[in-house]
Amino acid sequence: MVFQLISRLVTGEASIYFARLRTIATIYVVMGIFALAMLFFLLLALFAWIAHSIGVVATALIFAAACLVILIGVYIFLTIARRPPRQRAANRVQRDVASIASVAAVSNMPLIFRSLRRRKSLLVVPVAAASAWGLFRVFQNWRDGGYGR
Repeated sequence: MVFQLISRLVTGEASIYFARLRTIATIYVVMGIFALAMLFFLLLALFAWIAHSIGVVATALIFAAACLVILIGVYIFLTIARRPPRQRAANRVQRDVASIASVAAVSNMPLIFRSLRRRKSLLVVPVAAASAWGLFRVFQNWRDGGYGR
């Protein structure tokens, strides 16, 4: 589009190009208005159909709750999008470091398996750690009343 504009400026046909762009923009605005009207009428039809089934008040409450959920979602999205670029860069760096670490771990798997084949005693440490973590979780659930109390 930029190259078309430059070529039109060079050849002197820029006014025709801008008139065409104005026409296209007008058509898109009209299409947008009709799309919003269509969306409004679809929501109105959905409201009427649900209201016919369960009642007007219940339908209005359902639509109000749905609008509230959408508003909360948009607010969360805007909060995330408005984060300072420094925070977004820090999060990106953390994701990159995590992906590099996972690639390094996967690429070293053959070496790890080879060393485990030679020395079976190396397997004791991860098994003991997993067992200790499992016992800790069982004790924590038992203490909090999670097992049949």
